[in-house]
Amino acid sequence: MTKKPIIVYLPSFSWKTPEEYQIKKAIADLERPFPEQVVETIKFLKKAGKAVLPYMQEAMEEKQFEENLLWEEVPKVFANIGEPAIPVLIKWLAHEDEYFHSTAEEALEMIGKPAMPALCEAITNPDAEVRMRIISVLEKTKDARALPYLITALSDADKYVGGCAQDAIIAIKPSCYNQILPLLKSDDLQLICSAISLLPTLNRKKGIAEIMPFFVDPRDEIWDAVYDSLRYLEPPPVSELLKFLSDKDPQVMVGAMNVLVPFKDKKTIPFVEPLLNHPDENVRECAAWCIAELRGESA
Repeated sequence: MTKKPIIVYLPSFSWKTPEEYQIKKAIADLERPFPEQVVETIKFLKKAGKAVLPYMQEAMEEKQFEENLLWEEVPKVFANIGEPAIPVLIKWLAHEDEYFHSTAEEALEMIGKPAMPALCEAITNPDAEVRMRIISVLEKTKDARALPYLITALSDADKYVGGCAQDAIIAIKPSCYNQILPLLKSDDLQLICSAISLLPTLNRKKGIAEIMPFFVDPRDEIWDAVYDSLRYLEPPPVSELLKFLSDKDPQVMVGAMNVLVPFKDKKTIPFVEPLLNHPDENVRECAAWCIAELRGESA
């Protein structure tokens, strides 16, 4: 048997084979102070493959790693193990201790697309915090196969989970627009609001055109969603909104003026001035208010 090392790292630092000793010694060597040594150690563990997994689990469960290793070195070892590590990492996402769930998130992000099916299956976890962690990892994979699961998550009972799903969908941007558009016809208010928030970001020109008519909707949540979607769009959609000052529906015109005001662009005043003579009283009043705000004349 190989001579036992001076550094005893794991509680079970005993071995039956030279290979087992080498793996356990390499795990201990992750704590080495010199980066080039750690790089070589990670290469060795990668070569050892899935045989490393039970020993890494043991080291994690005993909390043998310093926190500075949990952001790169330890997740990298699990990522190099690959698919055999995925079930363990998914389980740790639900761990209440950040020591485990932060390591799992980092490792799953490094594994990337191979982890996607298991992550999507776990997205129905009853804990909202866990669902957000899963969605956060899916966002990093940018895999369009996750879209159906993320779209479902838009109507999550927890609004923060829905917000995370929106961010993840935007990250997969190129292939999303046509899948989000039908949600505008949903019976679910939350899904409609999510679609309104997403569409202009996914496709600026088409998205703005699709959501502007919703200024007519009597529900406050819808009006607020349209306003916020346009208000926080970058760069500000001033030129696009000016086109709607001649819309046939007075409520759409009023909505456009409401969004224009926070942008403080005085160049829009000449486009608003003709509306002071509009036949609709609400349009006239909104135009007067809009111009006063843009000129800085409001009380």
